[in-house]
Amino acid sequence: MFQSRTDAIVCILIFLLSVFIFTRGLSIHGLEYRDDEIFYFQSTQEMVTTGNIFSPTYFGENRFQKPILYYWLVLFSYKVFGVNWFAARFVAVVFAGLTVCVTWLIGKTLFDRRVATLSAIMLMTIPLFFRHAKNAVPDMPLNFFIVWAIYCAIRFMQGSSGAFGASKEKTTSAKWNILFFVSCALGFMIKGFAALIVPILTVVLYSFWSRKPKRVAEMRFGRGLWIMALIMCPWFFYMIKVHGQEYLNYMLIDETKNRLVNTGGGNVLLKIAATFFDHCLFYLNVIGSYFAPWCFFLIGAVPLAFVRIKSLQERSEGLRLMLVWFFVVFFFFSTMYFSINHYMLVLTSPFAILLGYFFLENVNNEIFIGKSVLFLRKYVPVFILTVACLAFGFLFVFLAGGAKWWLVVLAVVYIVMVREICNSLRLMTAPLILGVFILFVFAQSSLLEKAGVTTHATLQKFAVVVNKELKADDANDAVIGVGSHDIHEKEFQVYFDRKVIKAAGSEEEETKAKLSRLFATDKKVYCLITEEDFDHFLRNSFPGSLEIVKEEHIFRRRMSIDRGFFVALLKLDQMTVRDYLKERIYLIRKSPNA
Repeated sequence: MFQSRTDAIVCILIFLLSVFIFTRGLSIHGLEYRDDEIFYFQSTQEMVTTGNIFSPTYFGENRFQKPILYYWLVLFSYKVFGVNWFAARFVAVVFAGLTVCVTWLIGKTLFDRRVATLSAIMLMTIPLFFRHAKNAVPDMPLNFFIVWAIYCAIRFMQGSSGAFGASKEKTTSAKWNILFFVSCALGFMIKGFAALIVPILTVVLYSFWSRKPKRVAEMRFGRGLWIMALIMCPWFFYMIKVHGQEYLNYMLIDETKNRLVNTGGGNVLLKIAATFFDHCLFYLNVIGSYFAPWCFFLIGAVPLAFVRIKSLQERSEGLRLMLVWFFVVFFFFSTMYFSINHYMLVLTSPFAILLGYFFLENVNNEIFIGKSVLFLRKYVPVFILTVACLAFGFLFVFLAGGAKWWLVVLAVVYIVMVREICNSLRLMTAPLILGVFILFVFAQSSLLEKAGVTTHATLQKFAVVVNKELKADDANDAVIGVGSHDIHEKEFQVYFDRKVIKAAGSEEEETKAKLSRLFATDKKVYCLITEEDFDHFLRNSFPGSLEIVKEEHIFRRRMSIDRGFFVALLKLDQMTVRDYLKERIYLIRKSPNA
């Protein structure tokens, strides 16, 4: 796997650093929480309870979503660490660390160690990557197997046709070819067809673009199909045997057809074109937000890569492969019927490597390109650092309640970083300082809970009250609900071993009807609802029967900022600033037969 002992040592250090960063606050339901986490946490917990490790269930009902491998990985983690959120999320941490290592190996193989190291640091600091490195969902393991498959293809092409430089392992190219298909199959057993389509399409299109189509034949896709079938088919045959047509219909229609095709009326070609255009815009927006702040440099990295490919430089083949990988991911997911931001997680590794090359490529001799690139490299990082330091200071002092003198310390650190960037002649300085600062900020996960920025900082307090009362009353027939559309029931679900009901919708009449059904039961009812929704839907609808058990403040989803906010900010008035950013939320209780 490693071409030298130095590579092995570097990868071990990168992995350990990744694990340290990603495990910070791993048991806390923070800003990184995804509502799908509860499905995998609960379903795998039921595997432990029932002993049925082949057919997942969610609160006793069959759960056909996604293949089985990710459930087994979480199950293994439960066996090691116990059934808890740390164990469920540690699977993503491990695969995130491995992804960073393999990305470093790709960068080093195609370019050099400097590009590889910078790419690894930037990858860890991409918000979308960081979030999924701490989520109990299958996206990060899927991403790893795609990245690993690409690396296997690179090593295979090195050995078989001498692509990407000479290789000392020509006799072992068959091993890398087999590992490519094994990785694709394992990725498929994590989350489906993307694990097959992205690596295979990347290799095929790269081979044709580089005018060496014989590489496609060298990959021996016929043999690869048999390898993948041996890995993928047994579990699917088992599920079809156990669940029959119900499972088959779900996999073919819900999981495959409905995700790829809009089955509504109208001209099919026009719908496909409109969907593709809308999704391209959607994913451009995802890159602009979930890849911040590094997304700013993409406007220079992609054009520079095309220029270097055209000039046929030594590194042009590596750039060609990274661009194919990048655009295969972007356009493949743009063709799908559903558009979901976490699909772009598969884009993070080629994105980081392209940017690593962009920051370290010498362009001083090219007047127009050189000036533009140098501006992006030096002064945009200074601007980003300025915004980042202001945001971190605001979070630490105004929301987390830190001492105001920390603002002075942060200002001094900021001045030192900016001076070093502006005065240094080394290309590595600006991105390295920016990357290390972002890593430092990401490592402060506990600040989010302390500052009350995350929803769970408040939800956990309500859950403690409910669980305490349920334990005292032994109220097994109590009902727990969420009565506001802006509060996700899956976020509240993580604190309970019974199902939380969503008693709200996007339309007013829908919410009113669901709340009426919730409180019409004879059971004890607990309902989480915002003050605004309580006043609108409940205060006068159930007079005397409802009791406000607890009230807290939660971060506002819809803020109203006026002149008073900025006056309070200049006066360092922490309480007033927090009042602008948070809204009141109630825990409502209705006793049985009330």
